[in-house]
Amino acid sequence: MGQKMAKRKENQDAVLSMTGYGRGAGEFPWGRVTVEVRSLNHRYLEIAVRSPKGILFLEPEVRRLVRDRVSRGKVEVFLSFESTAPDFRIDRKRAGEVAEGLAEVASMLGDTVRLEHILAVGEIINTRETEIPEDMGQAILDTVAEALERMLAHRRTEGQALGSDLASRVGELEGKVSRIEGIAPQVPDRIRRQLESFLESVNTGSQIDPQRLEAEIAILAQKSDVTEEITRLKTHLAAFRMALSSGSAVGRRMDFLLQEMQREINTIGSKSSHPEISGIVVDFKTDMEKVREQIQNIE
Repeated sequence: MGQKMAKRKENQDAVLSMTGYGRGAGEFPWGRVTVEVRSLNHRYLEIAVRSPKGILFLEPEVRRLVRDRVSRGKVEVFLSFESTAPDFRIDRKRAGEVAEGLAEVASMLGDTVRLEHILAVGEIINTRETEIPEDMGQAILDTVAEALERMLAHRRTEGQALGSDLASRVGELEGKVSRIEGIAPQVPDRIRRQLESFLESVNTGSQIDPQRLEAEIAILAQKSDVTEEITRLKTHLAAFRMALSSGSAVGRRMDFLLQEMQREINTIGSKSSHPEISGIVVDFKTDMEKVREQIQNIE
């Protein structure tokens, strides 16, 4: 019992993919209903229901069932049925009238009337739509719900795989931020060496004011300081990890967090003149684009 509850909780905590498929079927006195549900990536929730005329009256309820379970994606619901009742009706009255009229003509011509002559007149055999009693609506909706649950199970399974991959990629991004954080304190010393080297190369023999030199180094170091950007990046990455385990529709939130991370890493790249940090920034952006591609499939 405890294992089942743990498994249920694990499924609830996983992110949901937007792609999935589910199928349900039900046997009824008037025939067999089959429901197929397919969901695809979409920025918003879009529902399309395709059903025979006999069960069009259920479309509003079918849409409600989808909205109760899905918040984002393009969901297509296909309902079909195979009738066990005859799908045609014989107009016996008209057939008798036609047969009687043709018999009179045939006797005048000395000929006989055959079945194909009667049927050729038309409107003897008429096709008809199977009419489904409205009180059977709930049974059909139960079949729709069954297909939706199977589609959601498919989305959860794929979402678990996506979540594992994203967690790994976020770990790589966190590692790169840690590397930048470790290198950042070296920037002031590097600025000092570069400035001293430059001044020595252009020195005309005049004395360099140590206080002025320290002031210039402090100004340049402050302009190159990325401490705030690193702090915000770590905050965004932590929020991204929380979203991965929230179990709710987090695709849009993840997209927003990536936009904020893009802003911070761009600032770090423009501020820092350290070649190693510049290389890490390029790698960070490359990995972030891979994350962005993955979250396009998350609800």
